Amino acid sequence: MYKKVLFVVCVITLAITCQASEKIRVATWNIEHLGSSGRGLGGIGSGNLPKRSPEQLKKIATFIKNDIKADLIAVQEVAITGKRFGIYISDPLETIVNELGDDWSYYIDSTRCNMDHLDSIHNMSNAFIWNNAKVHAMKMFSMEFPNEYVGKKRLFDRKPLIGYFEAIKGSEYTNDFLITNVHLTSGQNNDENHITAMIIIEQNMNALLKSKQIKESDRIILGDFNDNPFAKNDTGKPKYTDLLYRYMEWKKYTDLVAVTTEATRMDSNLSSIIDHILVNNSAAQHLTQKSQKNAEKIFPESDLAQWRSTYSDHFPLVIEINIKNNDDDVDY
Repeated sequence: MYKKVLFVVCVITLAITCQASEKIRVATWNIEHLGSSGRGLGGIGSGNLPKRSPEQLKKIATFIKNDIKADLIAVQEVAITGKRFGIYISDPLETIVNELGDDWSYYIDSTRCNMDHLDSIHNMSNAFIWNNAKVHAMKMFSMEFPNEYVGKKRLFDRKPLIGYFEAIKGSEYTNDFLITNVHLTSGQNNDENHITAMIIIEQNMNALLKSKQIKESDRIILGDFNDNPFAKNDTGKPKYTDLLYRYMEWKKYTDLVAVTTEATRMDSNLSSIIDHILVNNSAAQHLTQKSQKNAEKIFPESDLAQWRSTYSDHFPLVIEINIKNNDDDVDY
């Protein structure tokens, strides 16, 4: 269906120690100003792009269903556009979810919402969308701490949003996992800002989970890090520091995005690898192939600008988690 489109899907398989063949597909995707103005900033297809039309939103739903094939998606840059029965909503995200079907739901972080700036860049947040037939959402909440300045920018463009989920197999709930959806401050040259943000997330995680009465060892941190540890300068030396990833490796997390993933965002020369998936050892020990970090370019680059007009300036990244059997003796 999308024969004139280029997108990148990074598929890494995490397998629970069992014989189950069913899988949960989890994705992260910066969907570029969904429901707000300001689309088209820089890169391929740049320009003053309008908000998506109803037809474009339906195409995004079809793309999720037929191409990403995800059961759970952490999305960034989703605008709050209104309020219904006391709950903040995103009309375009709601259109996408409705098009996906009755089993689908979404949750958007509204802790920074300003009613005077609805439907604008000021109210963009992180969100989750999921298929209730495959994933059960138990708890969702944002990380609350001061958004301090490091250098010239605050630590987070959006508040980190935590989702506590469990997989569904048949009519039973099976393995559970924790996902932190992040959007670190923009600007790849702000890597000292980014590592500070990640340290704050990691060091506050246990206390926050304890306050929410959550005990979960399988943890994934994913999203738009605005951070490229693979960038090189004109002399071939690292352009930025990789301290964020070395720190998280010390904390027993592995980045499932490698230099071979190639661009996750449409900068002008397709060299921007700024979306990442960090998996801690409790989850990473179930990787079937730890070297399987392949990014697949599916369609020719000449159509990227046209693709961006409907979809995004970022490409989705996907991981697969095998659903364990109910009689498996592995604790999650």
